[in-house]
Amino acid sequence: MQLLKGALGAILDEYKKASEELISVIGNVSQNNFIKIVDSKTSDEDCRSVQTICRHVIRSGYGYANYVLNALGIKIDFPKADEMTIGKADDAIHEIRKMVLFNIHNLYELNREKIEENMFSLKFTTRWREEFNFEQILEHAIVHVLRHRRQVEKFIAALKN
Repeated sequence: MQLLKGALGAILDEYKKASEELISVIGNVSQNNFIKIVDSKTSDEDCRSVQTICRHVIRSGYGYANYVLNALGIKIDFPKADEMTIGKADDAIHEIRKMVLFNIHNLYELNREKIEENMFSLKFTTRWREEFNFEQILEHAIVHVLRHRRQVEKFIAALKN
């Protein structure tokens, strides 16, 4: 794997690594277990099954990039998760990789200089009412994937019992 350069490159390399860790976990999930509701008691619709978690991670991945680009005044169309077919683990793997490539292309390849110039100075408020700068939201994106990878691992363990 060729490493990207600079602060933004480091963040995106770690995002890709975290995403590949999630992919390695969901890659062995059977079709039945991928769609099976594991947590029927949660109030969070995004955290009921491996499938809903994957859809959430993908949607969020595009959303984090959108926050950064919007703060720079850049409007871009990105795939909507509800328009994606994520019926099996292979679909989720494909869409996760597509989302990571979208981030690398739009954040690093097209806008690296603008993002690195404004890494700490531009701030924005998220839909959950937290203020972030670019570094904070992108680091949050990494941890978001890691937390959901852990959640999927716990779901898989629960499905074995």
